Amino acid sequence: MTEEIDIETIVIDPQAMNIVNRVAPGCRQSGVFHCQGGLMVEGSMEGEIEIVGGPLVLMPEGVIAGRISGDGQAYLFGTIRARSANEPSVLEVAGEAFLTQTLRARANITAGAIRSYQGAQVDGRIDTVRRSGDGKRLDP
Repeated sequence: MTEEIDIETIVIDPQAMNIVNRVAPGCRQSGVFHCQGGLMVEGSMEGEIEIVGGPLVLMPEGVIAGRISGDGQAYLFGTIRARSANEPSVLEVAGEAFLTQTLRARANITAGAIRSYQGAQVDGRIDTVRRSGDGKRLDP
């Protein structure tokens, strides 16, 4: 007897998803960033990162650390490092966060909804937060 496994495929289409910003493999960025439109990270980013008008896509070879916020979704395939030895990174997105099987994170993750896949590893808190139609957080 074989067990059927339901496999879901995540398709990243930069044009359709308004991903207009990219940190290429081998690039290292640190500091304060404000991205208008989606952000694809294949290199390394550290600091304060704000994404408005598109998703965050952390590719398998991508690494981020710091305080990351966005008004869209987060597709997490890569690594989220801690800000320091005792301080996890913070990721907060208004939309859904996809914690894929290749994710390795030392972070507190907050999103409008969470979709976790077998194999994802998160050392930190995972929370969902209700939001109003204009994206503002609704506290209980």
